[in-house]
Amino acid sequence: MEKKQYQLMCTYLKGKYFISTIYRQSSAMIEDCWYFETIVWDWDEKTKKRGSIVGMDDSGISEEMAIDNHLLIVKKLNHLIIEGGSF
Repeated sequence: MEKKQYQLMCTYLKGKYFISTIYRQSSAMIEDCWYFETIVWDWDEKTKKRGSIVGMDDSGISEEMAIDNHLLIVKKLNHLIIEGGSF
């Protein structure tokens, strides 16, 4: 069966960040290696556009691992927003 890239989930967090977890083929590997990757962008709530990438993380090879990692990133970002920090 042919593997295809897809978005597993995305989150818009408090109008400040856009977090997306996708299943994709690794560009660094010579062999056929697929994994989940979570990317965090600045988000402009007014224009509804992504800004700069502020973080990236390998989120594993299973959907369950990727969902857990995505939610952990959302929780950490939320805590930083509350505390006035940055990612």
